[in-house]
Amino acid sequence: MPEYVLVSAFVAAAAGFAAIGALVIQMARRHRERFERTVDRSLRGAFLFVDPASLHRLSLVVAAALTIAAWLVTGNPVVALLAALAAGGLPRWAIARIRVRHVEAFRQQMPDLLMLVAGALRAGNGLAQALGGAAAEIAPPARQELALMLREQRLGASLADSLAGLQRRIRVEETALFASALRIGTEAGGNVADALESLADATRRKLAIEGKIRALTAQGRLQAWVMGMLPAALAALLALFDPEAMRPLVADWRGWLVCAAVLAMQVAGFLTIRRLVAIEI
Repeated sequence: MPEYVLVSAFVAAAAGFAAIGALVIQMARRHRERFERTVDRSLRGAFLFVDPASLHRLSLVVAAALTIAAWLVTGNPVVALLAALAAGGLPRWAIARIRVRHVEAFRQQMPDLLMLVAGALRAGNGLAQALGGAAAEIAPPARQELALMLREQRLGASLADSLAGLQRRIRVEETALFASALRIGTEAGGNVADALESLADATRRKLAIEGKIRALTAQGRLQAWVMGMLPAALAALLALFDPEAMRPLVADWRGWLVCAAVLAMQVAGFLTIRRLVAIEI
Protein backbone atom coordinates (compact mmCIF):
# COMPACT_ATOMS: atom_id res chain seq x y z
CA MET A 1 0.00 0.00 0.00
CA PRO A 2 2.74 2.58 0.82
CA GLU A 3 4.32 1.82 -2.54
CA TYR A 4 1.11 2.77 -4.35
CA VAL A 5 0.93 5.99 -2.32
CA LEU A 6 4.50 6.90 -3.20
CA VAL A 7 3.94 6.12 -6.88
CA SER A 8 0.73 8.17 -6.92
CA ALA A 9 2.46 11.08 -5.21
CA PHE A 10 5.36 10.87 -7.67
CA VAL A 11 3.00 10.79 -10.66
CA ALA A 12 0.97 13.70 -9.28
CA ALA A 13 4.13 15.72 -8.63
CA ALA A 14 5.46 14.95 -12.11
CA ALA A 15 2.14 15.95 -13.67
CA GLY A 16 2.12 19.16 -11.66
CA PHE A 17 5.66 20.04 -12.69
CA ALA A 18 4.84 19.23 -16.31
CA ALA A 19 1.76 21.46 -16.19
CA ILE A 20 3.75 24.28 -14.61
CA GLY A 21 6.50 23.85 -17.19
CA ALA A 22 4.01 23.93 -20.06
CA LEU A 23 2.42 27.06 -18.61
CA VAL A 24 5.81 28.74 -18.23
CA ILE A 25 6.77 27.82 -21.80
CA GLN A 26 3.46 29.16 -23.12
CA MET A 27 3.86 32.42 -21.18
CA ALA A 28 7.44 32.79 -22.40
CA ARG A 29 6.30 32.25 -26.00
CA ARG A 30 3.58 34.86 -25.65
CA HIS A 31 6.00 37.29 -24.05
CA ARG A 32 8.48 36.78 -26.89
CA GLU A 33 5.81 37.29 -29.56
CA ARG A 34 4.48 40.43 -27.87
CA PHE A 35 8.00 41.76 -27.32
CA GLU A 36 9.03 41.17 -30.94
CA ARG A 37 5.82 42.69 -32.30
CA THR A 38 6.04 45.81 -30.12
CA VAL A 39 9.78 46.29 -30.64
CA ASP A 40 9.55 45.77 -34.38
CA ARG A 41 6.78 48.37 -34.69
CA SER A 42 8.61 50.89 -32.50
CA LEU A 43 11.96 50.46 -34.25
CA ARG A 44 10.43 50.65 -37.71
CA GLY A 45 8.70 53.86 -36.64
CA ALA A 46 12.17 55.26 -35.91
CA PHE A 47 13.58 53.78 -39.17
CA LEU A 48 15.80 51.33 -37.30
CA PHE A 49 15.69 47.90 -38.88
CA VAL A 50 17.01 45.46 -36.28
CA ASP A 51 16.04 41.83 -35.80
CA PRO A 52 13.62 41.82 -32.81
CA ALA A 53 14.40 38.15 -32.06
CA SER A 54 18.07 39.04 -31.52
CA LEU A 55 17.08 41.90 -29.25
CA HIS A 56 14.84 39.54 -27.27
CA ARG A 57 17.69 37.08 -26.75
CA LEU A 58 20.03 39.92 -25.78
CA SER A 59 17.49 41.27 -23.27
CA LEU A 60 17.18 37.81 -21.68
CA VAL A 61 20.95 37.50 -21.36
CA VAL A 62 21.22 40.98 -19.81
CA ALA A 63 18.34 40.28 -17.41
CA ALA A 64 19.91 36.99 -16.31
CA ALA A 65 23.35 38.60 -15.85
CA LEU A 66 21.97 41.49 -13.79
CA THR A 67 19.86 39.17 -11.65
CA ILE A 68 22.80 36.86 -10.91
CA ALA A 69 25.07 39.82 -10.18
CA ALA A 70 22.53 41.34 -7.78
CA TRP A 71 22.13 37.96 -6.04
CA LEU A 72 25.89 37.47 -5.67
CA VAL A 73 26.53 41.02 -4.44
CA THR A 74 23.66 41.35 -1.98
CA GLY A 75 22.60 37.77 -1.28
CA ASN A 76 19.04 39.06 -1.03
CA PRO A 77 16.34 37.50 -3.23
CA VAL A 78 14.23 40.67 -3.09
CA VAL A 79 17.06 42.75 -4.56
CA ALA A 80 17.64 40.09 -7.22
CA LEU A 81 13.93 40.15 -8.10
CA LEU A 82 13.97 43.96 -8.36
CA ALA A 83 17.05 43.74 -10.58
CA ALA A 84 15.26 41.23 -12.81
CA LEU A 85 12.22 43.51 -13.11
CA ALA A 86 14.42 46.51 -13.90
CA ALA A 87 16.33 44.52 -16.52
CA GLY A 88 13.04 43.40 -18.08
CA GLY A 89 11.95 47.00 -18.53
CA LEU A 90 15.33 48.17 -19.84
CA PRO A 91 14.70 47.32 -23.55
CA ARG A 92 11.38 49.16 -23.63
CA TRP A 93 12.95 52.17 -21.93
CA ALA A 94 15.81 52.22 -24.46
CA ILE A 95 13.40 51.94 -27.39
CA ALA A 96 11.22 54.69 -25.96
CA ARG A 97 14.29 56.93 -25.65
CA ILE A 98 15.24 56.21 -29.27
CA ARG A 99 11.71 57.08 -30.36
CA VAL A 100 11.74 60.35 -28.37
CA ARG A 101 15.07 61.35 -29.89
CA HIS A 102 13.71 60.59 -33.38
CA VAL A 103 10.65 62.78 -32.83
CA GLU A 104 12.68 65.60 -31.28
CA ALA A 105 15.16 65.56 -34.19
CA PHE A 106 12.24 65.83 -36.60
CA ARG A 107 10.84 68.79 -34.65
CA GLN A 108 14.17 70.59 -34.84
CA GLN A 109 14.17 70.14 -38.63
CA MET A 110 10.65 71.45 -39.14
CA PRO A 111 11.57 75.12 -39.83
CA ASP A 112 14.11 74.12 -42.49
CA LEU A 113 11.67 71.62 -43.99
CA LEU A 114 8.90 74.21 -44.19
CA MET A 115 11.19 76.75 -45.83
CA LEU A 116 12.42 74.21 -48.40
CA VAL A 117 8.88 73.26 -49.39
CA ALA A 118 7.79 76.91 -49.49
CA GLY A 119 10.77 77.89 -51.64
CA ALA A 120 10.07 75.05 -54.08
CA LEU A 121 6.42 76.10 -54.34
CA ARG A 122 7.42 79.70 -55.03
CA ALA A 123 9.71 78.45 -57.80
CA GLY A 124 6.67 77.01 -59.57
CA ASN A 125 6.96 73.36 -58.63
CA GLY A 126 3.99 71.24 -57.68
CA LEU A 127 3.51 69.98 -54.17
CA ALA A 128 4.83 66.49 -54.96
CA GLN A 129 7.93 67.94 -56.61
CA ALA A 130 8.40 70.32 -53.68
CA LEU A 131 8.23 67.50 -51.15
CA GLY A 132 10.58 65.39 -53.26
CA GLY A 133 13.10 68.23 -53.53
CA ALA A 134 12.93 68.85 -49.77
CA ALA A 135 13.46 65.14 -49.10
CA ALA A 136 16.55 65.18 -51.31
CA GLU A 137 18.11 68.19 -49.57
CA ILE A 138 17.24 67.72 -45.89
CA ALA A 139 18.96 65.30 -43.53
CA PRO A 140 17.37 62.33 -41.72
CA PRO A 141 14.97 61.79 -40.03
CA ALA A 142 12.92 64.33 -42.02
CA ARG A 143 14.27 62.85 -45.25
CA GLN A 144 13.06 59.39 -44.23
CA GLU A 145 9.61 60.62 -43.25
CA LEU A 146 9.15 62.56 -46.50
CA ALA A 147 10.46 59.65 -48.55
CA LEU A 148 7.92 57.38 -46.88
CA MET A 149 5.13 59.87 -47.63
CA LEU A 150 6.10 60.05 -51.30
CA ARG A 151 6.39 56.26 -51.53
CA GLU A 152 2.88 55.89 -50.13
CA GLN A 153 1.57 58.33 -52.74
CA ARG A 154 3.28 56.44 -55.55
CA LEU A 155 1.58 53.28 -54.32
CA GLY A 156 -1.82 54.92 -54.65
CA ALA A 157 -2.42 56.74 -51.36
CA SER A 158 -3.81 60.24 -51.44
CA LEU A 159 -2.04 63.25 -50.01
CA ALA A 160 -4.48 63.35 -47.09
CA ASP A 161 -3.78 59.70 -46.27
CA SER A 162 -0.02 60.14 -46.41
CA LEU A 163 -0.24 63.23 -44.21
CA ALA A 164 -2.43 61.32 -41.76
CA GLY A 165 0.23 58.60 -41.65
CA LEU A 166 2.88 61.22 -40.90
CA GLN A 167 0.76 62.54 -38.05
CA ARG A 168 0.38 59.04 -36.62
CA ARG A 169 4.13 58.46 -36.69
CA ILE A 170 5.13 61.91 -35.39
CA ARG A 171 2.56 62.94 -32.81
CA VAL A 172 3.60 66.54 -32.21
CA GLU A 173 1.93 69.88 -32.78
CA GLU A 174 4.30 70.96 -35.53
CA THR A 175 3.47 67.92 -37.66
CA ALA A 176 -0.26 68.52 -37.23
CA LEU A 177 0.11 72.15 -38.32
CA PHE A 178 2.25 71.16 -41.30
CA ALA A 179 -0.27 68.54 -42.42
CA SER A 180 -3.19 70.93 -41.92
CA ALA A 181 -1.51 73.68 -43.96
CA LEU A 182 -0.84 71.33 -46.88
CA ARG A 183 -4.28 69.75 -46.68
CA ILE A 184 -6.15 73.06 -46.55
CA GLY A 185 -3.96 74.57 -49.26
CA THR A 186 -4.60 71.73 -51.69
CA GLU A 187 -8.32 71.43 -50.97
CA ALA A 188 -9.38 75.07 -50.53
CA GLY A 189 -6.66 76.84 -52.51
CA GLY A 190 -4.69 79.85 -51.37
CA ASN A 191 -1.05 80.74 -51.09
CA VAL A 192 0.46 77.65 -49.47
CA ALA A 193 3.99 79.07 -49.63
CA ASP A 194 3.08 82.06 -47.46
CA ALA A 195 1.34 79.81 -44.95
CA LEU A 196 4.36 77.52 -44.75
CA GLU A 197 6.77 80.43 -44.32
CA SER A 198 4.65 81.89 -41.51
CA LEU A 199 4.50 78.48 -39.88
CA ALA A 200 8.27 78.09 -40.23
CA ASP A 201 8.87 81.42 -38.51
CA ALA A 202 6.47 80.57 -35.67
CA THR A 203 8.02 77.12 -35.24
CA ARG A 204 11.54 78.54 -35.18
CA ARG A 205 10.53 81.04 -32.49
CA LYS A 206 8.85 78.33 -30.45
CA LEU A 207 11.88 76.04 -30.62
CA ALA A 208 14.14 78.92 -29.59
CA ILE A 209 11.96 79.65 -26.56
CA GLU A 210 11.92 75.95 -25.64
CA GLY A 211 15.72 75.89 -25.82
CA LYS A 212 15.97 78.88 -23.46
CA ILE A 213 13.54 77.26 -21.04
CA ARG A 214 15.53 74.01 -21.07
CA ALA A 215 18.71 75.95 -20.33
CA LEU A 216 17.08 77.84 -17.45
CA THR A 217 15.53 74.73 -15.92
CA ALA A 218 18.57 72.48 -16.38
CA GLN A 219 19.65 73.03 -12.77
CA GLY A 220 16.23 71.98 -11.49
CA ARG A 221 16.27 68.80 -13.56
CA LEU A 222 19.78 68.01 -12.34
CA GLN A 223 18.66 68.53 -8.74
CA ALA A 224 15.83 66.04 -9.29
CA TRP A 225 18.29 63.39 -10.49
CA VAL A 226 20.75 64.12 -7.68
CA MET A 227 18.02 63.91 -5.04
CA GLY A 228 16.73 60.70 -6.58
CA MET A 229 20.11 58.94 -6.80
CA LEU A 230 21.79 60.25 -3.63
CA PRO A 231 20.07 57.93 -1.09
CA ALA A 232 20.83 54.85 -3.20
CA ALA A 233 24.45 55.92 -3.66
CA LEU A 234 24.90 56.57 0.08
CA ALA A 235 23.28 53.23 0.92
CA ALA A 236 25.64 51.45 -1.48
CA LEU A 237 28.68 53.16 0.08
CA LEU A 238 27.55 52.37 3.62
CA ALA A 239 26.89 48.75 2.64
CA LEU A 240 30.40 48.58 1.19
CA PHE A 241 32.19 50.05 4.22
CA ASP A 242 29.93 48.77 7.05
CA PRO A 243 27.82 45.85 5.82
CA GLU A 244 26.85 44.73 9.33
CA ALA A 245 25.21 48.06 10.12
CA MET A 246 23.26 47.99 6.84
CA ARG A 247 22.24 44.32 7.02
CA PRO A 248 19.03 44.94 9.06
CA LEU A 249 17.89 47.31 6.34
CA VAL A 250 17.77 44.53 3.74
CA ALA A 251 17.43 41.41 5.90
CA ASP A 252 14.46 42.39 8.07
CA TRP A 253 10.88 43.17 7.08
CA ARG A 254 11.00 46.44 9.03
CA GLY A 255 13.99 47.49 6.98
CA TRP A 256 12.01 46.67 3.83
CA LEU A 257 9.23 48.96 5.03
CA VAL A 258 11.75 51.75 5.60
CA CYS A 259 13.21 51.22 2.12
CA ALA A 260 9.73 51.24 0.58
CA ALA A 261 8.82 54.47 2.40
CA VAL A 262 12.08 56.14 1.34
CA LEU A 263 11.58 54.99 -2.25
CA ALA A 264 8.01 56.32 -2.32
CA MET A 265 9.09 59.71 -0.95
CA GLN A 266 12.01 59.91 -3.37
CA VAL A 267 9.77 59.14 -6.35
CA ALA A 268 7.24 61.73 -5.16
CA GLY A 269 9.94 64.37 -4.78
CA PHE A 270 11.47 63.54 -8.16
CA LEU A 271 8.12 63.76 -9.95
CA THR A 272 7.27 67.00 -8.14
CA ILE A 273 10.49 68.69 -9.22
CA ARG A 274 10.11 67.41 -12.79
CA ARG A 275 6.58 68.78 -12.83
CA LEU A 276 7.72 72.19 -11.58
CA VAL A 277 10.37 72.56 -14.26
CA ALA A 278 8.15 71.23 -17.08
CA ILE A 279 6.91 74.48 -18.61
CA GLU A 280 4.47 74.11 -21.47
CA ILE A 281 4.57 76.56 -24.39
